[in-house]
Amino acid sequence: MLVFEHADKLYALLQKLARRPGSGEQPEEIPGRDGTPVLRLVGADHSDLLKDVQDCLDKARPTRIPHKIIDVPAKWAEVESERADLFAAADGWARAELYRRVLVELAAEFSSARNQRELRVRFRRFGLVNWLLESSHSGEPLSEPHDRALLRRLRLREFQRRPAFGLLRQPDTEVSLQEKAPWWAVLLGFHVIPVLWFRAWRMVGAEYRWLLRQPYLAPRDPGTFIGFALRLAQPRYERENPDQIGKLLVNAFLEDLRLAYQRRIWRRRAWRRTAYCFALLDGVSRADQGTALLSTLIEVRNETGVFAPLVIVAGANTVEDLLGERPGTRPGARAEAELAEGEEPLTAQEWHGQQPARLADEPYEAWLDRFDSAGRSREAKDWYLTVGLPPRLAEEDDRHPRWHASLLKARKFTVAAPRWWATRTTSAVAVFLALGLVAGLLVRWQVADNRWEARHCGLSRSHPDAATLRQQSTGECTGIAPHGFAFRSEDPELKDTLATIARQNSEATRIHREDTRRPVVTLVHISALFGGSGTSYGREALQGVASAQRRQLDRSGSGDPVLRIYPASAGAGMRYGPDVVDTVRRMMREDSSIMGVTGLDQSRSDTLRTIRGLTRVGLPMVATTLSADRLQEQSPLYYQVSPQNRREAAVAAAYARSLAEDDRITRTVRIISSEDRTDEYSRNLREDARRSFEAAGFSVGTRSFAPPKGTGSGAVQLGQEACDFRGLLFFAGRSEDFSSLLSGIDENCGSGPPRLMGGDDVARFAADPKQRTRFTRVPFDFLDFTLGSASCEGASNLYGTMKKLFPEQCDPDTVRDSSLDGHAALAFDAVNLYLKAIGRLRDNASGIPLSAAALWHGLSSIYGKEALDGESGRIDFGGRVDRQIPVDKLISVQRVTNGRSAEQVGFCGQVGRKAEATWCPAPEGG
Repeated sequence: MLVFEHADKLYALLQKLARRPGSGEQPEEIPGRDGTPVLRLVGADHSDLLKDVQDCLDKARPTRIPHKIIDVPAKWAEVESERADLFAAADGWARAELYRRVLVELAAEFSSARNQRELRVRFRRFGLVNWLLESSHSGEPLSEPHDRALLRRLRLREFQRRPAFGLLRQPDTEVSLQEKAPWWAVLLGFHVIPVLWFRAWRMVGAEYRWLLRQPYLAPRDPGTFIGFALRLAQPRYERENPDQIGKLLVNAFLEDLRLAYQRRIWRRRAWRRTAYCFALLDGVSRADQGTALLSTLIEVRNETGVFAPLVIVAGANTVEDLLGERPGTRPGARAEAELAEGEEPLTAQEWHGQQPARLADEPYEAWLDRFDSAGRSREAKDWYLTVGLPPRLAEEDDRHPRWHASLLKARKFTVAAPRWWATRTTSAVAVFLALGLVAGLLVRWQVADNRWEARHCGLSRSHPDAATLRQQSTGECTGIAPHGFAFRSEDPELKDTLATIARQNSEATRIHREDTRRPVVTLVHISALFGGSGTSYGREALQGVASAQRRQLDRSGSGDPVLRIYPASAGAGMRYGPDVVDTVRRMMREDSSIMGVTGLDQSRSDTLRTIRGLTRVGLPMVATTLSADRLQEQSPLYYQVSPQNRREAAVAAAYARSLAEDDRITRTVRIISSEDRTDEYSRNLREDARRSFEAAGFSVGTRSFAPPKGTGSGAVQLGQEACDFRGLLFFAGRSEDFSSLLSGIDENCGSGPPRLMGGDDVARFAADPKQRTRFTRVPFDFLDFTLGSASCEGASNLYGTMKKLFPEQCDPDTVRDSSLDGHAALAFDAVNLYLKAIGRLRDNASGIPLSAAALWHGLSSIYGKEALDGESGRIDFGGRVDRQIPVDKLISVQRVTNGRSAEQVGFCGQVGRKAEATWCPAPEGG
């Protein structure tokens, strides 16, 4: 260990230069003036001192300081022996080669594994420049097109630098993949994708972009990266300036260092770099071009104006070695005789300015004053801090113990710990917390998403129908599905029907977009889609609605509205009808085209609540199959296309009277109904039937059955008890309970059953061949709101359109049964009522914009000559303001025998010019 006077001050200076401030850069004493001096140590023992400094930097705590000691004379000798061709070329090329070799050694050390991982520097820019300069040593040009050869070699270089591409390019990997992967995958993986990636990287890669922006060698000539790269890669002795080449190398090296130390919030490694890198240059002199290297480093600093996080310590024997001068000479001249003509020798004052400072005189403070005074006009001399080394102290010297003790303490270099938030522990904790937070958010998002899907019938947020659907606690999917979702039904025919409506909705939107004169009218069709006997009746109603929509879309008048249908399910028994109303209200805030409602199945208390809710929203309603007497009392906006229960009861009593007159039954009637208090239909029909049968002279008795899960007699038991009854059994219940009643009759007296008649809801049962054919021994009559079986071959607007939209429904056997309950015809007519109301408004008040209120007014004008001749009969509201029920609406009596399709017995009401049965009650219209 080298001991000399004031050695502790030198090591203190080195530690000060090594330590990076917590904010900003050195020197801390001059805010806004970043830079570290080039420390020149002059003395015979400089080589031993640099080795001692190297040892201190190695043993620094808590981690070594990146450094490299380089023997400059040895490097210069290496250039002389290996690259003699450079000395034959223009002056300066050998010097540029020395720069390159010194910088390559420094870069290799600063990026080596000897340093902690976060302290290693990646030399992308310097590596690219060095590779280009070293790509050719020959004076001969390349044997093929230059740019292609260089690009191919550059591409190979990039692949070798990246593990993923390197693995793919290994022969074993390539052979293995060619045996297992299809040919197109091999072509993409080994050829297309790598080439495309390299082309993109040449445009966005930081080192490639930097090379064209840096200031040396005019990189914009010829204007492209490959053009500039060829200038560097090709033999360049006669075409390029070696000094500019040297500066390009130095600038690339310093730029990589600067970026590695550049503090950014997202670059935590830069905050952990609390010590600068050290370049220890041994034996620097003008003869070995070491002094020129120092000058170039300083010139690049001055010209680029950016801070270089590099502490340069140069060792020389004498000042003459550094300057190549003695008193009385000029720089570059080794004797006075070598002075050029007219050149003046150095004055004593100038020479004195180059003399090394003494450690005892605190040279760093003097340098700070000089550096600060220089300001932005700093020259090379302003960067130099030259220190003379005192003679070595022998161990027997009396001063040795004192300076040795102080030196031992000063040699213990310590590196400041990074700020707590930049440490690896903090980063690991932050990453762990971030991952935990992300995982928590993902889990929360997934849980929320799963809950969303669970609440919205299993649909993701991206599904267009998800927001308007709800999964109920009963497992039913309810809400509105304009875009074709089938409410989780597996019925393929229902899915096809809803998909057809969705396609027509899209077509309506397109037509309106192409011709804005055709306004959009949207109707919401609400039904108890999965109630009763399954989905068949709901599907048939939707097919009727879709057929009416299709016919309207096919119109081509400039003012004809385009129709959209929004299918909605309110659940079994219309239980969730009020929830659907809330969804309609939300949709109306964003969609002003929603102007009316059709559908509304089953006269139950929930149906009444739904009607009242739609009234508050302000939407007119046209119900399809509802028939309870109280419905029109719930809302002035309510209309229906089916007759009321009181008219149905009157027709049933008139038909029963004709049977009694023919002695086919006695004049006694037993009315069977449900005890379900929520079933307004069954209760109301029972009361209407009792009054009508009594008025017709019948003795009337009533029996009721308990609904499922209720207490009391069931429908099966009532059927068994009716075997001895010789009058008429009138069933005023739901189709699902009618099957139980038939089961009881069939079990006890199937060979001799009583006369049985059902209300209009039994039409659903009769329309289902699977249900109907279970009880072939029990014939029955039922009331229907249509003429009976229809055909797609007849003169029918409805079935002619259904033949095109739903051809599978036009099988003769299928359509004969499906048309029986009238759901398709009634739904078709309900939609056409709205369209007729729109037509009336256009004829009588064309200036009034279409709205829900306007449509409600138009519905009330459908009577007399303006009545609708519909598929389910004539619809005439009688011309009274308070009349919302059709006058003398069609009701037919159908009979099922031997489980075959129903046959019409007779009908009452207005159907074209057809005559009604002779036994019909008096017309409602008088």
